[in-house]
Amino acid sequence: MFLSRVEIPWDAARNPYDLHRQLWRLFPGEAREARSSGEEERQGFLFRVEEHQTGRPARLLVQSRRTPEAAPGLALVGTREFHPQPVAGLRLSFLLTANPVKTITDGQQDIKPGKRSEKCRVPLIREEDQRDWLTRKLAGAAMVEAATVLTHPPLHFRKGNRGGKLVSVTFEGVLCVEEPAMLTTMLENGIGPAKAFGCGLLLVRRI
Repeated sequence: MFLSRVEIPWDAARNPYDLHRQLWRLFPGEAREARSSGEEERQGFLFRVEEHQTGRPARLLVQSRRTPEAAPGLALVGTREFHPQPVAGLRLSFLLTANPVKTITDGQQDIKPGKRSEKCRVPLIREEDQRDWLTRKLAGAAMVEAATVLTHPPLHFRKGNRGGKLVSVTFEGVLCVEEPAMLTTMLENGIGPAKAFGCGLLLVRRI
């Protein structure tokens, strides 16, 4: 896999929804993903936003299976290849910006006769619930030994004529590898939803 640092000019990065679309330009000819769920194998790329300030270029870290190619208007600052090789029992420091959510049934079905039951995702707000979410996601692959939780202001974006809001947190701490192959799959495919908004990229390094 490859890790790259990319800068996107402010004019193209105003709307967080556009970051993902801009990054696709680094991988011409690659088929867009058509996954039915966030747990399926990922063909494209993962990224995290490292800096996104008004009036300044957005700085991103991008992980991909193929080498990115230069694209007009995007600054490809640098790329390096890496091969994750976790070993059972190995302790690693980790960093993960994620969108912890739970799925609930729309309560409106109780007051609207004939209305179909609909499920929707809602963010987990309590830190205890966020930590539990992380533990569940890593279950079987790694055990979380310690983790701090950094909350972020809601991310507001526009998708066409509609506005949206995303709640994310950053986990940082130490994990112990339990099942190397399973953890490698998570490193390759990401964790949780909202990957198009810079969530899900799990970064690890030896302590």
